[in-house]
Amino acid sequence: MRASVQYHFQISYADPVRAMNQVLRLTPRGFDGQEIKDWRVDVLPDARMRRNEDAFGNIVHSCSHDGPLEQLSIMAEGEIETNDTAGVVRGLPEKLPLDVYLRHTAATLADKDLLAFTQDALSRETDPLGRMHVLNDALHEACAFAPGEGETPRPAREAFASRAGSARELAQVFVAAARGVDVPARLISGFFLGTEGVGAAGAHHAWAEVFVEPIGWIGFDPAFGCCPRDEYLRIALGLDFAGAAPRRSAVFGYAREASIAVLKVDVSRQASWQGQQ
Repeated sequence: MRASVQYHFQISYADPVRAMNQVLRLTPRGFDGQEIKDWRVDVLPDARMRRNEDAFGNIVHSCSHDGPLEQLSIMAEGEIETNDTAGVVRGLPEKLPLDVYLRHTAATLADKDLLAFTQDALSRETDPLGRMHVLNDALHEACAFAPGEGETPRPAREAFASRAGSARELAQVFVAAARGVDVPARLISGFFLGTEGVGAAGAHHAWAEVFVEPIGWIGFDPAFGCCPRDEYLRIALGLDFAGAAPRRSAVFGYAREASIAVLKVDVSRQASWQGQQ
C-alpha cells in the first residue's frame, strides 16, 4: 500500500496553562514490510524539537512550551509504503534482549482469571505459532472491542474482567496473557490505514507482538482478530502502552483538557477518508 498520511492532534485547555513539556512518539521506522519515504513531525505554537531514540529504539521528539498556553496542535505526516508480511516483523534493530519482554508491568500483569483463561485456550494446541493464533482468536471472541481512548488505558486485568476494552487495553491484555505463559511480548502503537473499520479504529490504533521461534517477532491484533497487514502503520513499541504512547506530557498549571485527533489517508487504490476520536 502506498499512502500519504496526515495526523493532526489538537488540544484545548479550559484555562491557560503556564508551561508544558512533552515527548512524542509519532515517527515510524522502516523495516522489511514498511518503507518510510518522507516523514515530519511539527507542533504549534512553534517549539524547538529535539530528536532522539529511546531504549527500545523508538524515534522520539521532545519539546517545551512557555505559556500562557490555551491550545496546542501536533502534526505528523508523510509518505509511506507498506506490504503484507502476515504480521512478521523483520529488519528492525533490536536493542534489548528477549528477557526484557518477559517482564511484567503494572499494566500487563495477568491475574489468576486471565492466566486460567489463557491456559485453557491453549490446552489443545502445541505448535508455538498456532498457540498465539489461538490466543488471539480466543481474546477477540471473549473481549468486545470498545472504541474510545482515555488518557490512560486500564490495566490488563481490569479490561479482561470487563470483557471489553479499547485497542490499547486489548493489546495490553494480549501482552499480559502471552507473558503469563512465558512468551516474550510487547505492545505496538500506530495507525490503522484501511477504510474498513475506520470508525471503530479511530485515529490511533494499538496491537501486540510476540516472539516465536524460529520466525521472530509477529504481530497480533485482538481488537480486529487478525495479524497486521499492509493497512497497519507501525510506529512505536513498549512493554505496555505507556512505553509506546504517541504523546506523554507534563503540564505546569492544572486545567481541564479537551482533545480531538484526525487521521487523513490518501491511498492510491482507494478514496481518502478521515476518522475522529
